[in-house]
Amino acid sequence: MNFEQQLRLAGLHPRDVKPDGKIYRCTTESKPTKRNGWYCLHLDGRGVWGDWTTGSGEAIGHWQDDQASTRVVDESKVRAQRDKERAYRIKSMREARTFWERSRPIVRPHPYLERKALTTQGCAGLRQHDGLLVVPVLQDKWISSVQTITDDGVKRFWPGAPVKSGAYILDRSRAAITAICEGLATGLAIFQSVKNCRVLVAFDAGNLLPVVQRIKPHGSVVLVADNDHKTAARIGSNPGIVKARNAAELIGCGVVWFDGIEGSDAADALKEWGVGADRRIERAIHAGMRYVDGADNLRSMK
Repeated sequence: MNFEQQLRLAGLHPRDVKPDGKIYRCTTESKPTKRNGWYCLHLDGRGVWGDWTTGSGEAIGHWQDDQASTRVVDESKVRAQRDKERAYRIKSMREARTFWERSRPIVRPHPYLERKALTTQGCAGLRQHDGLLVVPVLQDKWISSVQTITDDGVKRFWPGAPVKSGAYILDRSRAAITAICEGLATGLAIFQSVKNCRVLVAFDAGNLLPVVQRIKPHGSVVLVADNDHKTAARIGSNPGIVKARNAAELIGCGVVWFDGIEGSDAADALKEWGVGADRRIERAIHAGMRYVDGADNLRSMK
């Protein structure tokens, strides 16, 4: 049984497997629409894999190619493969930026936002293209990728363009609070409910920690977690809360999430709670925030 077959047997669905010692993400049987699985295959034939749905980045499986020791690694081929991958990433980033440039500013509420009962407040930095809502993934001031969202909420990133540590920022002048969350709808719900808040949208739970490490927010900061209670009921772990706590621990900020709703995030709470929901969200954000001195206080993560 080869490594790819072992991964599929373990419930991971990789697109292809590259023996270059790098960690790659993939979908899983439990989360077919998210890349919560990960794997790494080294040049010497050692392979490991895991599933971030459990809230842990530790390997849950190991594999060894018994014939790997008889192989001679051609370093020139390895370098050529890495150069090829780098060229592909650069090409993908350029394509994503071209797509963004061809997109147009939003002139009316997008159906996805309407379905979420959100207004256009905070949408000035978004665009649309052929019916798709287009969200820029920013590394500092540069677009590294884009996320497209259909009317019914299907989300996709630009193939090959890097997303790790990228964020979409909902900013406002004289913001007293910085809130960090997963998805765009969640970020807009927070932005529309808390009038003195700027929001960092990390796009998914696995990217919360890289965003915190890169941006190093300070002042009054709070992580707003997705409450994956349905996943917790199924597997015994709540990845949205676990990953938010991991990211919050790095800078010592607070964590909040919303209980008693059918959905999982602030956008669901805003819609489900109805009248007065914005004030309830605002109170939760204010109650959960903690003051962070600055980038020098970043803690090392084990």
